[in-house]
Amino acid sequence: GRRPDEPARYVRFADVRDDREAVRRIRWAQIKSADRAIEKIVRSYEQDASRLVDVCRQSIVFEDPAGLAACLAAIAADRDVDVARVKNRLDPAHDAAQTAGFRSLALNLRVVTAGARRLGIEAHVAEVQLLLREFAELKSDMGHRRYVDFRNLRGE
Repeated sequence: GRRPDEPARYVRFADVRDDREAVRRIRWAQIKSADRAIEKIVRSYEQDASRLVDVCRQSIVFEDPAGLAACLAAIAADRDVDVARVKNRLDPAHDAAQTAGFRSLALNLRVVTAGARRLGIEAHVAEVQLLLREFAELKSDMGHRRYVDFRNLRGE
């Protein structure tokens, strides 16, 4: 993978999917740690674990709003995906002070394929964040640390 001190480089997955080295360097999201999951359930969800819907998560980065909108439309039209919730932090009415200025469009979704049903995971909710590149760049390691500090000060 990418070294922590190496700056992120954004590429179209379609352009690198056949390049083993490039795919190896993609920074895939990690599953939320057990410590953070418990912290979030206690601090933010009044000990209701059913509200924790971002244990499994991934981000997709777009150069412009049109690309983001096209992706959202494709996900919404996919019969193998059940969109459970859309959290639109790109909406001008969103109070950006609540997220330290960070904005994204977060989808909570379920994959409802025959394979998911065979595995018994069709009810599992995952999160996909659709990000504009400018906001993705704010999610650098140091930017995320600042967000964690901000969140901890708020007790979230």
